[in-house]
Amino acid sequence: MKITVISLCMAMLLTGCGVKPSHVDPPASVKKDTFPQTYPDPSTDPAPKNSTP
Repeated sequence: MKITVISLCMAMLLTGCGVKPSHVDPPASVKKDTFPQTYPDPSTDPAPKNSTP
């Protein structure tokens, strides 16, 4: 009986893993409201240099 209760509790803890909210609000200190955004930001991330060894 004890193992069953522990197993059910562990299963309940794992069911919440990986669940994303449908809407995320930006932090209050952010002036530009583009949250969430892709990472890295393509406008500030330099393109990789095409170098051959």
